[in-house]
Amino acid sequence: MQQSFVSRGAISNLSYILEKTKPAKIILFHGKHSFAKHEGSILPLLSNTKFDAYSNISPNTKHEEVVLALKKFNAQDYDMVVAVGGGSVIDFAKSYKHYSESEMPLVAIPTTAGTGSEATQFAVVYINGKKHSLDKPNILPNFAIVDSQLLDGAPQYLKACTALDAYCQAIESFWAVDSTIKSRDLAVDAITLINDSIEDFVLTNSAVAADQMANAAFISGQAINISRTTAAHALSYAITTKYNIPHGHAVALSIPDLFAANINITEETCQDPRGYTYVRNNMGVLLDLLKINKSNIATFFYSLYDKLGIEWRFSKLGIIDRHYLQQAIDMTRLANNPKNISEDLPLFWSRDN
Repeated sequence: MQQSFVSRGAISNLSYILEKTKPAKIILFHGKHSFAKHEGSILPLLSNTKFDAYSNISPNTKHEEVVLALKKFNAQDYDMVVAVGGGSVIDFAKSYKHYSESEMPLVAIPTTAGTGSEATQFAVVYINGKKHSLDKPNILPNFAIVDSQLLDGAPQYLKACTALDAYCQAIESFWAVDSTIKSRDLAVDAITLINDSIEDFVLTNSAVAADQMANAAFISGQAINISRTTAAHALSYAITTKYNIPHGHAVALSIPDLFAANINITEETCQDPRGYTYVRNNMGVLLDLLKINKSNIATFFYSLYDKLGIEWRFSKLGIIDRHYLQQAIDMTRLANNPKNISEDLPLFWSRDN
């Protein structure tokens, strides 16, 4: 069971957690740049607790880096893991806990609004350049501190990528084969918040928009923790690996095509046991949530991407190796997409408006 603190100024609850759990020594994983901006509000909260800090963490968690950390910091020497950073830092901390076979509590403190890693029991780790997923109940952070103040000062492109990740997660969770009433309710809440805040969050320094996005990212994480993600995430990992395009940006590239594909589902292409009529009705609800219709799906998303400064044309991103992308897809996540899109994939990779 996770205990969460979601509000502006929530970082102060780290003191409460330390008082409650009384760890003798902490291993602190953190991002380099994000932590430097906010260490003035975080380090004083650790002043009465011994800790070792580690920040040799790549943007996409690498297994070999986790192994190095395990060799340098014996998990038996610590009573708690604290992760302060974006999704990769939190995934790194989860991986460290998993591979150390430790049951010590994990505190996740995100400095981006997007991945929702603070709310999930899975982590992405790359082994020899190939993406793998850990999915274990014991790596769900015991405590999540979601403080929108930690988003202040983030670069616009980073905010755009992470916000789109949260948006895509919520959309995918809503249409996922493994969705439930609860996960769809959470997805609706996240989508509603993001609709109201994404442009202001990315393009301005609005504290209100930052609060909304931080909350939305956490909720979208809770949603995918139930439903898991679908085809957009399956298609994204190869793009990130080969072309070094950040995760949220990569995920957003296929959402317009997938949206159109899922709307055009047939009885023959339906993978959801609830049936293609259910999926069509569900997609209609999603259209209403986004205030769009079948004819302007692409216009809606590409216009949003343009406003946020996100390039969506494959040619301008240098994405040219279609065969590699086709071969590198995570088929498990394709199975969680409501429509079997195997015949649609060549169209996705050749699309360039």
